[in-house]
Amino acid sequence: MQRPDVQRPQRPEREPGGSGPESRPPVRDLGGGGGSAVPPGGPGSGGSGSPAGTSGQGGPAGGGQPASGTGSKPIVAGPLVKIVALGALLVGGWFWFKPAPVYTGPEEMAPHYTDNKNADPRVPAIFAAKDINHKLTDDARQAAQRGEPIPGITNPSPALIDAVKNGKVTFYAVRAYDTCAEDGDVVTLRLPIGGEIGPIPLTIAGTVVSIPVVEGQPAAVTVVGVRDGVGGITVGVQTSGGVWYSKVMAVGETENMALSIR
Repeated sequence: MQRPDVQRPQRPEREPGGSGPESRPPVRDLGGGGGSAVPPGGPGSGGSGSPAGTSGQGGPAGGGQPASGTGSKPIVAGPLVKIVALGALLVGGWFWFKPAPVYTGPEEMAPHYTDNKNADPRVPAIFAAKDINHKLTDDARQAAQRGEPIPGITNPSPALIDAVKNGKVTFYAVRAYDTCAEDGDVVTLRLPIGGEIGPIPLTIAGTVVSIPVVEGQPAAVTVVGVRDGVGGITVGVQTSGGVWYSKVMAVGETENMALSIR
């Protein structure tokens, strides 16, 4: 008996260069390919990122999962790890740079009170080249030449003005502070050629003042006690060469601060 003709479904034709009925979209290489797209290609085309023996679809011939790249992505710390690391840096920085505690007890019990009480007036304050305030030195000379007030100096004598005008004065920046309790001590610095700096309120943090040194004049400054908080006026003058300590002064008392220029 003759079998009836059975019409077989017609298989779709493959596209030229393809390995299946349809072309798959490009696969992005997430391995070591630098994020570039892998272009489709025919069998054996050897497209970028496809190992030998695989089709241009990024998978083995005949189907399967796309081939992964051989590289590996770097491990990136998560937000929590970054926050913990930042916190550790901040805590370490606080312990390293935390300000020194301010003494608030009796004047006579302050750690540096004996340094003032036993201060030797023959020990000078050391001024070095690194203490020079070059900007103020230039600004003061220009101001004097224009007939304007000298910055930072009150009641300057004509001799001081002429010396500044002629470039014979060098200003040194120092820190004047209270070495004991911050109790309201105030001093003024008096220049031997004539002129004053201050009044200067003394705090633990201190105040930066610039002291002029005149060529041919005694290298010295007179410290004048203006106001005493409690227990006497205690002055410290810090330079790059160390700290000069005054004696424990009373209001109206003076002390000579010799300068050693190096």
